Amino acid sequence: MSKRARSNVPQFRIRVPAKVINQLRGKRVLLNLANRNDLPCIKVAKIASDVSFSLGTTDRLIAEARQATALDHLKRLFELTAAEPVSISHKNMVALSGETYRLYNEIHGDNPGEPSAWAYHKALHRAALEGRIKSPPPAALTPNEGATAIELFGTGDLTEAVNALPAGQYDGLEDRFGLLADWVLIRQRIHLARDDRRRFLHLVGTASLDAGWHLRRNAEGDYSPDPKAQRFPSIETVAAVKPKQTLTGLLDLWWKEAKATGRSQSTYDTYKGAIDRLITHLGHDDANRVSEQDMLAFKDARLKVVTVKTLKDGDLPGIKSVFGWAVDNKKLTKNPADVIKVKSEKKIRTRSKGFTDQEAKAILDACLAYIRKPKEDPRTAAAKRWGPLIAAYTGCRIAEALQLRKEDVRRDSGHHVFDLNPLAGSIKSGTYRLVPVHPHLIEMGLLSFVEESNDGPLFAKGCYKRVLDFVRTVATDERVQPNHAWRHRLKTISRNLGFDVRVVDAIQGHAPRTAGEEYGDVSVIAMARVINSIPRIAKDQPDEKPDREHLSTVDQAARSSEPAVD
Repeated sequence: MSKRARSNVPQFRIRVPAKVINQLRGKRVLLNLANRNDLPCIKVAKIASDVSFSLGTTDRLIAEARQATALDHLKRLFELTAAEPVSISHKNMVALSGETYRLYNEIHGDNPGEPSAWAYHKALHRAALEGRIKSPPPAALTPNEGATAIELFGTGDLTEAVNALPAGQYDGLEDRFGLLADWVLIRQRIHLARDDRRRFLHLVGTASLDAGWHLRRNAEGDYSPDPKAQRFPSIETVAAVKPKQTLTGLLDLWWKEAKATGRSQSTYDTYKGAIDRLITHLGHDDANRVSEQDMLAFKDARLKVVTVKTLKDGDLPGIKSVFGWAVDNKKLTKNPADVIKVKSEKKIRTRSKGFTDQEAKAILDACLAYIRKPKEDPRTAAAKRWGPLIAAYTGCRIAEALQLRKEDVRRDSGHHVFDLNPLAGSIKSGTYRLVPVHPHLIEMGLLSFVEESNDGPLFAKGCYKRVLDFVRTVATDERVQPNHAWRHRLKTISRNLGFDVRVVDAIQGHAPRTAGEEYGDVSVIAMARVINSIPRIAKDQPDEKPDREHLSTVDQAARSSEPAVD
């Protein structure tokens, strides 16, 4: 809610989504904002780039209730506008029109007002239904149209005056009943097909006329049950004709909530890939049509081209999560992906997960010897040189290294550090961490590279696969992951040297294993003691130590400021 200058009455305001603004601009929408124990509050708002109007009260609680009602109704409208239209049966249309009858009585049943007001309201209803008047005023639930009715029908007998006008001259159904019809359809989340629109308008008009007769009798003191109220089928019968719920639409809704709770962009990208593959397999995007048999067929099709592990870890988490979210949020009644039960592959290991010393040396040599290819982005070449080396001496995820920015390499607590930060890109834990820079990286010229780089990202966007392919040309054993193996290697080295487990976990971004390990902080000083103790990866043919006078000024400063290792 917002406030206008010099007014204590709060305002409602919502921006219209860009994807539907062209379809909705200029449209008027009827809003019933009355809540229990509240006076009637009917608003007709015109849609522009936003929708705004006064909430009509200074009572905070009432204003908040009206705000919530309006927000829900308009969000339904925005969702429906992007949905595919549906056709429904005559019986379902009659059931829906009953919502109009009930709405009139809900608003005015306790205090119907004057009988004459309902007489004028009904006269306009009937004249519009029978095509006797041109461009009738919209029926906006308020029986205050006496002046308009007198202008059209005079002050005599209304029935005779309406009958005196020729029937079938005009089509005023949309003008008179369009707002009411839209209110019902939005409330019930139904995007009605254009061919069904006129018939539905007539049914809404008839229901409104019936409601007018009943409320006139109430105003005259007759509160006996209205037989017409029984003619409307139950609204529950219409539940099966809701607009199509798309898989891509569910993914977008899931992501809107997941993003707000801290899920990473990489998770969305993975989930989107899985949903896209499912849509391609199905040949349609209708979530309501996806059956358990469809999901089993998808599983069988995927297992012809991928491993069980890829299906289990790459496809199913996203599909099951999106369907599960839809069930939890009443978008679907069942999660068809639950039928898929995939047993874990029996893991057979014939070598270590981490790089061997020989592989690490070969990769280091390849990185230092790498020469930029013609037309290659300099930041891609830099990623191939420095990405694996940073991962080797920090045990970080390679993606975390490749999203480093110039400002993320700085000093803290007397040490040069990498600031692995979610502001730069995806961090699996969602939490930043400072990791000291190993002295060998400084000796190889990392700080000089950073100093000479432009502000912003040090490496090219989307270079992960290129770095992986480059390392694979050196570490050719398919049993080891070219990028992730550095994380395993650092853990092995740490165990061999007896490093503090909690400190190593903090360096690599692993969560504490126990509540006790949660206590206290792992400082940069503690991490530097571990990082500085990690043995250098020796070159296959090690050169002599670089002469100090040949080091850059930046490197000299870096080395001289590095604390001694015990």
